[in-house]
Parts: sequence; structure tokens; C-alpha cells
Amino acid sequence: LLDFGHVVLIAKDEVGWRSLCRTISAAQLAGEKTKPRATLALLRENPDGLFALTGCAHGQVPRLVRSGDLDGARDALATLAQIFGERCFVEISDHLDPDDPALCDEMVGLANEQGLGAVVTNNVHYAWPSGRRLHDVLRCIDIGATLDDAGDRLKPNGEYWLKDEVVLRERLDRHDEAFRNARRVADACTLDLAAIGPGGRGPRGGGPWARSDARSDGALHGHSTGGQPLGEKAQMAGKERLPGFATPDGQTAFNFLYSLCQDGARAKYGQMTPRVSRQLAHELDVIERCGLAEFFLINWDIVRFCKEHQIPAQGRGSAADSIVAYVLDITKVDPIAHDLLFERFLTEDSRTMPDIDLDIATNDREEVIQYVYKKYGERFAAMVCNVATYRARSASREVAKALGFRDETIDRMSRSIDTYNVDPTGRPTAALHPAYHHPRGRGPWARSGREAEHGWEAPRTMPDTLEELVATMDEKERTRFPLFRELTLAIADFPRHLSIHNGGMLITAQPLVDTVPIERATMPDRNVVQLDKRDVEDLGLVKMDLLGLRTLSLVKDAVADIAARHGERLELGSLPLDDEAVYDLICEVDTIGLFQVESRAQAQALPRVRPRNFADIVVEVAIIRPGPLQGNMVNPYINRRQGREPVTYAHPSLEPILKETLGVILFQEQILKVAMAVAGFTANEADKLRRAMSRARSSADMEGLREPFVSGARRSGVPDGVAHEVFRQIAAFAEFGFCKSHAAAFALTAYHTAHLKLYYPAEFYVGLLNNQPMGFYSPAVIAGDAKRHAVAMLPVDVNRSAVNAVCEESQRTDLTDLSKTIARHRICRTHDVRLGLTSVKSLGEAEAKAIVTERANGPYRSFDEFARRVGVKEEALRNLALVGAFDPFGESRRALLWRARDAHRTSPAFARPALALPASAAPALPVLSERERVALDYRITGIPTGPQIMQFYREDLDRRQVLSAIALADHRHGEVVRVAGAIVVKQHPETAKGHVFLSLEDETGMANIIIRPATYQKFKRVLDSCAAVVVTGPLQQVDGVISVLATRLDGLDLFVELKSRDWH
Repeated sequence: LLDFGHVVLIAKDEVGWRSLCRTISAAQLAGEKTKPRATLALLRENPDGLFALTGCAHGQVPRLVRSGDLDGARDALATLAQIFGERCFVEISDHLDPDDPALCDEMVGLANEQGLGAVVTNNVHYAWPSGRRLHDVLRCIDIGATLDDAGDRLKPNGEYWLKDEVVLRERLDRHDEAFRNARRVADACTLDLAAIGPGGRGPRGGGPWARSDARSDGALHGHSTGGQPLGEKAQMAGKERLPGFATPDGQTAFNFLYSLCQDGARAKYGQMTPRVSRQLAHELDVIERCGLAEFFLINWDIVRFCKEHQIPAQGRGSAADSIVAYVLDITKVDPIAHDLLFERFLTEDSRTMPDIDLDIATNDREEVIQYVYKKYGERFAAMVCNVATYRARSASREVAKALGFRDETIDRMSRSIDTYNVDPTGRPTAALHPAYHHPRGRGPWARSGREAEHGWEAPRTMPDTLEELVATMDEKERTRFPLFRELTLAIADFPRHLSIHNGGMLITAQPLVDTVPIERATMPDRNVVQLDKRDVEDLGLVKMDLLGLRTLSLVKDAVADIAARHGERLELGSLPLDDEAVYDLICEVDTIGLFQVESRAQAQALPRVRPRNFADIVVEVAIIRPGPLQGNMVNPYINRRQGREPVTYAHPSLEPILKETLGVILFQEQILKVAMAVAGFTANEADKLRRAMSRARSSADMEGLREPFVSGARRSGVPDGVAHEVFRQIAAFAEFGFCKSHAAAFALTAYHTAHLKLYYPAEFYVGLLNNQPMGFYSPAVIAGDAKRHAVAMLPVDVNRSAVNAVCEESQRTDLTDLSKTIARHRICRTHDVRLGLTSVKSLGEAEAKAIVTERANGPYRSFDEFARRVGVKEEALRNLALVGAFDPFGESRRALLWRARDAHRTSPAFARPALALPASAAPALPVLSERERVALDYRITGIPTGPQIMQFYREDLDRRQVLSAIALADHRHGEVVRVAGAIVVKQHPETAKGHVFLSLEDETGMANIIIRPATYQKFKRVLDSCAAVVVTGPLQQVDGVISVLATRLDGLDLFVELKSRDWH
């Protein structure tokens, strides 16, 4: 407290929890971010249900006792007792400070004087005695100090751990009554967080950083479940779970929902079939029983707002299993047409609120969030928090700094760390792995003569071995290095700070502060709940997921451009999903920029799967996921797809369920259907089985689930042997299966982006560039892909460029050298992309808008006139000149660069007449070469408008028999080849058992590189320090997929600095 020091508050019951939440929230909102303003006045406002302890040495009462001011201590204690009455206790503890015994005696005396109790505690800062070193380092990180200079800001000894009664009595046994009081306080605390929310599941056992594997989502036939079914909660809680929804004409929420669904169903289906009517009636019945009508209306209202404001929004996840969500236009995938299963989304026995993830165009998401705030008010709506944790690199840097390592040592160690490593158990770890590299002057690509000119070896910037790394340290660093390694591993996944969840928004019936603590967010006009999404779920509170998706911003921009340029109103939602040309595009792996199917892993899978219909795209989206990859689902499906493995079913009843996935259990919905078909389970029982299986960790757990399944199958006439085999199959895939409805929602967006790329490439690339960062690839790679699709990147031009990139009618007349794909582009083949002014480094959006606004008064006629009319920064003026924005005026870029400072001084916004000097004439300067212009493009805009960078190395690469990416297809499987390119994507997925995957780009296209763990460790320094590499290894051509298995990597120095996009 600002006016009273430390006070410990303990919530006795639900009333106390509410008081605690109110107090914390008031303190947080009264202050600045990270600087709450808690005062005694706040405690007086909400004392009910709270125990108050006088606190540690920083509390007002013990501080005054230590200073000898006993009268002041009496007054302070009386103040606290006046607020909390008999729930106020004096706290005593002994941390081996010489003054502690006397202080404890004085504190007990004060308590006795005022008729209060004393309790034995310990000032706990870590759980075990061994936690002291880690605590000290974390404290140093917090205060920005090192262990050497932190001094008395660290605890004086190692006594601040969670001691049991036996240990505490060693020092405080004489205060037996205080021990009994501590027990009484503990016994009096009856708070049950399950009762806080409207029928929540209860805590997972640890607050915001409890591990998700502690959750219990439900079980089957006698196995423990958490919380109550939603149907029971609805009967008890009524409308208290939800904030209420205003309906027209006094209708109930359910009646209004019913009428909306009937109207929506007729709009979607026309004449409703019996199947549609039955499914709609069934879902509405479950929704009514669970008391969730308002939940669906809230989501419908958000989507309605988005539609009215032309904001793309669509639901995904298991919500797409619901026909109610579909007819309300919350989701875009027809669950009837795609045979989806509602019970994967919601049953009466569900223990948690259903989850509807709404993807919203990123550029418009804040408008939607503010709509929710305004509709429900800040008292009832706030963002959910996310707990940011330490990752390997950040942990290494901060631990090293706290241990007093020098900056240069910290940089070397940080670069030597693999962000994600995996120990033998599969657990991610942080580890130092300095890479090996050939010493200078050795190996076939050593630098000498002509090789030095082209830069065939990486600069030596990192140690080659762990021993070399240690050798660069000073004596103190070497001594502390073992401690550094220990603490870096220990701190991994520790909570670091709270941030805003990327989309979770809490809406409550009661004021938020009565249920959860809130604080100010860093972003303006937002509050954030101090609970993460799982805590909110455990309390049974209503969370809306309003997620930003840049792809929807791309789609929105492209559709608007198409309407403006061609007069067409493209309704993507009405497109037929059977366009053969779209599937050709995807099968050819022409997928850069396409949602969900552009990754390296997808590029490897697409030629093998060769999707020819929408159901195939759904499968494709689903199989390239960590779960299916870990569960070994991918290869069996592909082998069956290609006829190398027969399609079999353990029982005839499985064929209708598994036919679409060739007998392989891939989707979570299939597990439910299998359990219903084979074991005769109800949909509720089947979903319980799926959830229980995904949580079961021991053979005993799994056997407990097997018996009811086999018994049910026996009653259905299925032989025991078959039942056991089916159970084995679903048990193997339950943890790894993907939600079909989620895959279908993503597949629809993938199809839409493919349609745009195929038929409207210029508009597609404009949307892609204007909504960066997104996807796997950088703007430079996107520019190269556009060129291969007959779309040129035109340089910035002060008279033609808009604020952002735009389509422009092509001025080219010779199209013979363009990509073969031009034949497919029926509308925009003669359109290019003009880069926007904001692509220029140092030129902000406000300055770009000023340039465009001033241009409305007439075009700029010269460099000097531009400088006079528009007040941009000198650096921005120089950059505009260097990327050719003034080229149409006829002066060389170097000459303009020479005159930039003088021209800048003529601007009214920057002119300083008193300091003006005569302009100096520019000398004769050479024109920039093409190589220099490309280098400037990369440095200033990141988007080359000329040749791809590897083209400048092609002559030398050809001389060394290094292939281009496109030439790899002409060589046989197993042949040792060399290929070179800029590293555009580097992937080190946890599911790949240490393998690393590269995407290299040259002027002809992309090459896929596979690096085994041992090879990666050998050449890690090359990959970490080089933007381009020459790869040697056997060519692999399998099922139409071409890649190189690297056995050697050599660095290639480029004349520009490039950065790959790295993924884990």
C-alpha cells in the first residue's frame, strides 16, 4: 500500500474473492500500467471476507516496531484491526536475522494488547531451498542489476522458502498459539473457485501459469470429470452466466434466436430438407437446454456488425460443426454438405462453454473490439491476458546479464543457442550448440582469387566449439558459466510478464471486478483481465475470441480493387468449389501467398496428395499439423492415396465414416462417429470418450476406457477381437486427430486465396504486400513469385505511387518472356504492381499521405519542386532518390543524392534562412549499375524491382556446375548435385526430430533442402551467419516432390543483407 507498506490479504470465501478482485482492480485502474495505487482507503471499501496479515519486514507494523516506534506500531495495528476486525492477524516469522526473535515477541505482545491473534508464517519467495539462486537472478533481471551490484536488494540468506510446520517450529516453537491460529485461518478458508463463475469447472491448480496437462475435461463411465454439464449449469444459473441481450418486441432470447435461424436456414438452403430441419431442431434444443441462446446471439451480433461495416469475419474451429452457427452466418462452411458433427462442438454434458473463434480482418479488428466495449461497457467487457514466458534466447541474455557477463560474451552465447532443442523425452530445452565450420582456406569453397570476389565462405563471427566459446570469456565468466547453463534451463517457460491475449475477450453478466481482477492494458482504451484463457474457461465465464487474420484483410483489399478496376462484385462465398484450374494451381505447388497451404511441409505433401476437390483440401489442411505428423497419420494416408497400400476397414460399419480419409482416422469427428457406430455410444458418450482418451496418460487409464467400449460393441454384435482393434486405432489417434470443421473453415479460405491468385494476380499481390507481415515469405520472395506470374514490380514514383501498393496498367508490349502461367490469367495479365510510398524506409504513412494530397494540386515536375512542396525528412528524400522515385525527371540518382541536403533546405517546413549556404554544383557522377540498384531496392524497400539477386551469381555458379532450382527436375533421384540460393525460409519444427528444412530461392524459383541433425550441427554457423548457401547432396525425387538432402553447406556472401523467415 502506498500509505501502509505491505499487507497480506487472504480470501476466506467467495465474498472475500470478490473483495480481493475489487481492491486489486481499483488499485490497478487508479495508477499507471505496472504502477498500481493501492491505499488504505481501498481496503476500507472492500474488507468483507478477507483475512489481513501485517506482512513481512516491509509492512507498516513490523517496520515501526523495528524502528522503536511502538506507539506508532500500535496505532498502525489498530487501523488495520478497525478495517478487518477479528480477521486481522499479526504475522511472525524468523529468517535467521538476529533481530527476528525479539521482533516476533514484540509483535505477539502488540497482538495480545489489542485482543488480536498472531500467526506463524514465512516470507516465501521460492518453493524449495534450492530456489534461492534462481530467485536472486530473477530479482536482478527485475531491477536491472547484476549479482555483484544488487547488494541489499537481494534477500540476505536462503531462508525464504516454503517451510512446513516442523521446520518452522525449530525457531518459533515457543509461540504455539500462533501455530494453532495459522491452522484456524487455513481451515476457515473455504473459497471454491468453481463457485466463483456461473458453474465453472474449478481451478487447474495453479493460476495463470498452471500447466494445461493438469486439466480434466471429462471422462466416461465412472472416470472423474471436472465441473458440471452445461445443461445442469443452465438450470441453476439461469441467465447469470451471460450479460443479457436486447431482443425486439420483448421476445425471449431463445425465441429471437429461433426466428433468426429459421430465416437464415431459408436464405442458405431455400426449401429446407428434412435433414436440415432435423439438425436445426436438434441443435436449438441442445442450445436451449444449455442456456446458451444469448451466447449465440452475442456472436451473431458481432458478425452482423462486421457485415454492416464491410469487415470480413468468419468463425472457425469446432463451431463450424454447427448448423445454427452456419445459418446465423457466424461460420461459412455448410455442416450438412460436409458431413460435420455438432457434438464435437457442443453437448449437454459439455463441461466448458462452447468455443467460437471469430477470424476478423486484422486491419479492422480494433473497430470490432471497440464495438463490443461500447455495447457492453468497460464494467462488463475486457481482454483476457496471455502469460508471456521466457524462451531460450531471451532467457540466456537476461540470465547472462544478471550474472555480470560482458555484452560481447552475451551476444556470442545468444547466437550459439538453438531456440528450440528437444531432449530425449521430447521436452523442448534451451542448449548451447556452437556450430562447426571449415577453417578458413580449407574445403572446396574456400576463399581465394575469384572466389573471394564472390564470397564463397561465411564471415567468421562465432566460435567453432564450446571450448572456443568458453575460451573467449574472462575468468569470472568462465567460473559462472556452469551456473549460467543451469539457470538458463531452469528459467525456460517461467512467466515473464502479462500481455493481451491475441483475441480473447471476456463478457460477464456481473461487473468484471466482482469476478476477476483487471488492470490497464498497454494499448489505449483497453483493460485486461489478470487471468488467462484457461482460467476464464475454468470459471465458466463467457469468452469471445476475436482474432485478427491478415489473410482476410488481403481478401478484402483484393475484392475492393477488383470492383474498382473491373466493375465486378466478386462474391467469394458464392463461388463453386469445383474449379479444376484452382486445383491445378494448388497441385503444381504454386502456393506462395495461399492461406494454410504455402509452407514447406505443404509443398512436400501437395504433389503426393494432389487434391482435386474441396474435401481433399480439407484433408490437406488437416494432415500437415503437429498432431497428425506426430501420430504418424500422414504416410498411411498418402500411401493409400497413391495405391501403394490397400484401403481396409476393421469393420464394415467404419467404411461410411472413414471412406473420405481412405480408412485412416484423421479427424476428431471420426472418433465420435466410430464410437457411435461400433460401440453404440450416444453422441455425448462418444465425445466424453474422445476427450478422456486425449488426456489418458497411463495404460491403466486407457484400459479403464477400453472396457465400456468393448462392452458396447458386444451389445451391437461386433466381435470382441474387432472391437479391441477398433479401440486400438482410435486410441492411437485420439490425441493427434484434427478437428474437421476447423480444417474445413481454413480450406475454404485457402480456396478463395487460390482463386484470387489464379484469376486476379495483380490485385492478389497488392493485397499480399499491403498486409505484411503475413505468411511464410518475405516481400522480396513475393515479388519474385509475382514476376513468375507475369506481374512486374514497378518502382516507387512520386507522381504515380499511392500511399500503399496499387495495381497499374502494364506499359509492356512484349510478353513473350513471361511465365507460362500467363495463359491462365484471363483478366489481369497486363497489370503490374506499383510499389507504395510507405515501402520506402524512413517515409511514414503521414508523410506518404501528404505527398499524395499535395499531388492533387498538380504533378511534381522536378526534384527541387517536390522538395519545396512537400516537407519530408532529408533521409526520406535521399531514399526516394535512391530507389528511383524521381527517375522520370531525367537526373541520375547519384546527382540527386548529392543535392538532397540543399533541396531539403528549400522546404518551408525545414528552411533555416539564417544558416543557408550556397548550393554546391554536383560533379560528374557515374550512373548506378543494375547491381547497385538492386542492392538499394533490398536495403530501402525490401522489394526488388529488377533481377532476383542470385542472377548476378549465375555465371559463376554455372562455371562451378551449381544448378538452378528449376534445373533440379532434370536430374535423377540419388544423383549428387549442387544448388545455391538465398535462404528465404528456415524451419526447425519440434516434430521433425532435429531435422531442419530450408527453402532456397534463385531467379528460377524455389528449392527444398533437408538437413539431418548431425549435418545441421556441423554447419550451424554457416546457416546462422549466411544469407545464401551452396548446398551439396543427393537429389531426392519421390512422388513428384524434389528436394536435396544436404551433406555439405557453404556460405555465399551476398552484396545485400537478407533475412530469412524462421519458423519452429
